[in-house]
Amino acid sequence: MRKPADSLSQTPLQPGEQPARKKRRASGSLECKLGLLLGLAGLAGSRLGQLWIAFDVFSQFTLQFAVVTAAFLIGWAMPRAKLLTAFVVLVIGIVGIGVWPHVASRVPTVTGQAAAGERALKVVSFNTLWTNENAEAVRAEIERIDADIVNLVEMGPAKRPILAELKGRYPYQSHCYDVDFCNFVILSKLPFEEIGARGKWDGPPFISVRLGPEAGGLAVFGVHTIRFPHSQAQFRQVMEIARLIEKTPGPRLVMGDFNATPFSRILSTLQDSANLQRLTNLPSWPSQAGLPQIAIDHIFVSPGLKLLEAEEIGEPSGSDHYPVTVKIAVPLKP
Repeated sequence: MRKPADSLSQTPLQPGEQPARKKRRASGSLECKLGLLLGLAGLAGSRLGQLWIAFDVFSQFTLQFAVVTAAFLIGWAMPRAKLLTAFVVLVIGIVGIGVWPHVASRVPTVTGQAAAGERALKVVSFNTLWTNENAEAVRAEIERIDADIVNLVEMGPAKRPILAELKGRYPYQSHCYDVDFCNFVILSKLPFEEIGARGKWDGPPFISVRLGPEAGGLAVFGVHTIRFPHSQAQFRQVMEIARLIEKTPGPRLVMGDFNATPFSRILSTLQDSANLQRLTNLPSWPSQAGLPQIAIDHIFVSPGLKLLEAEEIGEPSGSDHYPVTVKIAVPLKP
């Protein structure tokens, strides 16, 4: 009787010989592939906002999707410990995004000097959070930054008493508490020639002032747009405010919480339609863990204004946002 072929191929073990171990397949390969696909899908989704505005929400997380893609690609390439490697790279990347604005703000980055016929102005935009009741911390941070022009967003009732305390430093103040859905304050060391505000209209709530000849007649806008999931409404708001800003004569400074990142169609539309240059890129939200991930607080200027010191973030002072600060040069009228 013939023996099976497989039994013939098996060689008896010699005394002291160990059986051959089967080669172990590297684990985590499938998971890394899925993670890589997720990251790539997120990056692709962030670009689809150019076609359908509802997808623009994915642009908020472009940096995070890039980190996910890199982490799982590196993990997949490793011969072993694929998932562990991907997890470590992922954590390092997310922490790195949050640390970046703090490192960038340690020492001011000087990009230019005010020339003859220009005035240097330090400006700050700060969403103080409507429910934030730590008014003293907000006041202290405003005084520490010591900007020439301050745009405050979501100035809830608990923080309004600090305006009187800041009157000595900022004698010129404008608010829009009497306008529906408008909770801005603009503080200035320089006098206003015009003030205005709108709350309930096709565009976002905003406050505006025009400074005098001491600041070259600079028009200042404080803006706060609606956020996801109202992407269509947010896009319409941005189109309306862009038209208004573009028609405003003279030099213009636009600051606020736009609930959109530098990668978004929302911001690119505002820049292009209103003929503005964005000066901000650093993540400013959320502040709770001390590692902000998303850049949604921005400062824009019109042509003719130049950047003197790059953006910095301050201290949140009880808010979920960090204040963002830049120094600009404004041409003075002859």
